[in-house]
Amino acid sequence: MSDQPTPEERRFRALAGSAADRIVELAPDGTIVFANEVRMSKDLRLLGSLGAVHPDDRAEVIDRFRDAFAGEGSSISFRVCDEERGTIWVESTLSPFEAESGERHVLVASRDVTEARQLEQTLRESQERLRLIAENAYDMILEIDEDGNLLYANDRVEDTVGLSGQQLLTVEVHPEDCEERTRAFAAVFAGEQTTSAATYRVRHRDGHWCWVDVTVIASPQPDGRRNRLAIARDVTDRVEAEQRLRESEQRHRELVENAPLGIFVVRDEVIVYANPAAAALCGAQNGPALCGTRMGALFDPDAVREVTSLLSQQPADSRRAQIFDLHVAGLDGVARHLLGVGNLTPYDGRPAFQAILRDVTELEDSRREQERLALQLQEARKLESLGVLAGGIAHDFNNLLAVILSSVRYAKSSDATPAHRDEALADAIEAADSAARLVKQLLAYAGRRSPEVRGLDLSELAGSLSELLATALPGGVELVLEASPEPLPVHADLVQLEQVLMNLVLNAADSVGTGPGRVTVRTFRRPLQPSELLGWLGGESLGGGDYACLEVEDTGRGMDAETRARIFEPFFTTKKEGHGLGLSAVLGLVQGHRGAIDVDSEPGSGTRFRIALPMERPRTARAASDCLVLLADPHRERCRTSAAALRGAGRQVVEACDLDQALDLWTLHGEEIDAAVIDADLPSSGAEPLVDLLRSARPELPIVVQVESAESGIGGGSPPEPALLAKPFSVHQLIDRLADVLAKRSVG
Repeated sequence: MSDQPTPEERRFRALAGSAADRIVELAPDGTIVFANEVRMSKDLRLLGSLGAVHPDDRAEVIDRFRDAFAGEGSSISFRVCDEERGTIWVESTLSPFEAESGERHVLVASRDVTEARQLEQTLRESQERLRLIAENAYDMILEIDEDGNLLYANDRVEDTVGLSGQQLLTVEVHPEDCEERTRAFAAVFAGEQTTSAATYRVRHRDGHWCWVDVTVIASPQPDGRRNRLAIARDVTDRVEAEQRLRESEQRHRELVENAPLGIFVVRDEVIVYANPAAAALCGAQNGPALCGTRMGALFDPDAVREVTSLLSQQPADSRRAQIFDLHVAGLDGVARHLLGVGNLTPYDGRPAFQAILRDVTELEDSRREQERLALQLQEARKLESLGVLAGGIAHDFNNLLAVILSSVRYAKSSDATPAHRDEALADAIEAADSAARLVKQLLAYAGRRSPEVRGLDLSELAGSLSELLATALPGGVELVLEASPEPLPVHADLVQLEQVLMNLVLNAADSVGTGPGRVTVRTFRRPLQPSELLGWLGGESLGGGDYACLEVEDTGRGMDAETRARIFEPFFTTKKEGHGLGLSAVLGLVQGHRGAIDVDSEPGSGTRFRIALPMERPRTARAASDCLVLLADPHRERCRTSAAALRGAGRQVVEACDLDQALDLWTLHGEEIDAAVIDADLPSSGAEPLVDLLRSARPELPIVVQVESAESGIGGGSPPEPALLAKPFSVHQLIDRLADVLAKRSVG
């Protein structure tokens, strides 16, 4: 046999040498008879050993080679493990043939298909992602070929409209939307556009109409055909919401345009919108005629500045309304008084002020007339009740005069011993003080006296009036006093609190009638929380703490709920001869003392009035001997008496009879003086220049001004106001008043 290759062998070797695949000829015992060397890579050389084949693929490779040596050719893909590149995919074709020796050999052609496998895997993953996106998309997705056949529809189609994908191709479109749908998609169907969109209604399987947004996209195919991809979404909720919004805007526009109240919008102090009613209020023919007008040209400039100031203090996002008054000089020449409420609001994307106005010109005129008539009626009723009150007081006043006269006459008689004379004069002084209080009560009731607020004990007040009140009650009505054993200090006007107590006791006695019955007066300390005070009249704005309480309880007929709700109304009364002013005055006086009042009553179970006044804080008084007082009084005898009384109370006093002497004393002792007592009738100038001087030099200096009545207006140049002491006064009142203002300074 010749060793020279035959032409066929040379041709085979040339083909194998130029091939890109690894070509190996294997004998039955696994010997490599031939292997091409051209373009052979290391990866393919690994095929020379089954140990390089991936363990999971090794059994199948062995079976295929066994079949190939048995004469059955095949193709197989398997993995080869490489330390550098990792796992490599190899595709081999096994072709058995009979060799010259008569043995069956196998020709193995292998190639590296790792990159192709990776591309296939990437493609499969991409297709899976697209499938998951399509199946789980919120939108309906369909693909249709150019012949109208459905190629794909996701599950959202049936979930949304209750139809399968094929049914959707013939879904009923609302008759009003058919033309719009055809027009929107005609260009895409004709191949003139690549995409188009439309919103229209389709019939749901259950019969109702659904609004859908549909976008159609042309999708060219490799074979030249043009499929269409449709993406649709159920927008029924959105369209219906838009429809409701349009209807709401229409209703709002009609309400504003037809509203009887004037409505306008202002930006940068210029009217940018006005409804017909606002135009009428401003004397314009219509809303547009009013637009562009500056606020200052129509409304009172001071009111405009006030409203602008209120708005400037509000945050930009605030919607809190402001109430205001405006006076408009109308374009028609008519002046009007308007009441408005307004707030900040966006208008055309910028902050603006929206106001609603009402013409209250006639209402204000009517209200003023009603107030005038009511004031006249109240004055008439007050004068009438004052006469009744004066008649009642006259009886007590006559009794007190009788005590004064009899005591003085007895003191002047030769039969009186010194001890009896002193006792009689003390009785006369006490009766005179009681008479003075009666006069003050009458003046307070008539509105001719200002409060004289000072520190006092609520229990002492109740005790001091108990004897007088007991004499005023009918014979069958018993007055019981249950006073607190501890002091109950309050800061109040003595006469006004006496009036409160007298009104409540007399009102309770009237409820009891002729008796038998009982009126109980109690005083006690009680801690009250703000939540408890909410149920009291006047207690809404009070804070928690200790309160001094005055309680008046009777065993009378009581009141029903309707009567309880009205007892504090002016002129409301259940008495035949009553005027309905007593309890309304009580409420006013209690609230004026920052107090509250509570009423508990049931028909047949009596009535209980309870008053709570804030407890006064304890004061740390200065030692009397440390205090130097400037006393300026032109009445020499009264000046000497007052100075002696103050020195007797431990004060040091420097005296002046006129303004010049007072100024000289101030120059000498200004830094040492701790308080001043000044008479309002200083010669030539009065008290005010001296008060102004002391205030400017020592703003904190306590000052007491002696006035003809507490109504006198002595204020000085700046707060705090000086304390007033109404003439005539006793030396004890002067000492107490001065001690009171000094104690206030010590606390402050």
